[in-house]
Amino acid sequence: MGTLPSFLSARVRPDLPALIVVMLTMLAGCAGQPAQQQADRTALWSAHSARLTGLNDWQFRGRIAVRLQNDAWSATLFWRETRDTYTLRVIAPLGRGTFELTGTAAGVELHTADNRILRAADAETLLRDNLGWQLPVSGMRWWVRGLPQPGAEPEHMEINARGLLDKLAQDGWQVEYQEYRPGAEPVLPRRMSLENGDVRVRLVISEWMTES
Repeated sequence: MGTLPSFLSARVRPDLPALIVVMLTMLAGCAGQPAQQQADRTALWSAHSARLTGLNDWQFRGRIAVRLQNDAWSATLFWRETRDTYTLRVIAPLGRGTFELTGTAAGVELHTADNRILRAADAETLLRDNLGWQLPVSGMRWWVRGLPQPGAEPEHMEINARGLLDKLAQDGWQVEYQEYRPGAEPVLPRRMSLENGDVRVRLVISEWMTES
């Protein structure tokens, strides 16, 4: 009798059941990798976001560029946040001047370049009505740290393999993180963009300072 073809000889191999078990185990392992990777990302994101949520005192310096349908401007931005207050200082060239925005639980004050003090319940209304600037300050207080804003369920989130936020859709804004600062803890964004209709915001952060 001649030698059986390999695909037929496999039928009479005594170790075939063991091989089937091994192959099925390997296939199950491959199928489980995406789920395991997702679980790993979720665990990393939970730890990272918890740490940043507990960060009550921070500040940064950077550059902001805003493009509207019929206008565009850029400025130096200083942002400081404590447990109870936040302050934005914007130094804009080309005659746009400098303004400082301070927010507390009681409301928001805008100190203009011509020494006026304006007040409103929220930063977005104050900036839009007095300067014509559309900045989502309430959301940015969280987005600049790489976190979704509490109280409003995100429409979309993408978490990368490091457990960091890559993309976020929330409150009508599309937020994308192009770069995080390297070699520093906590991990915080360095370059990001925001879009909402005709409004586009680009932010490059050159220096972060944090305290627990």
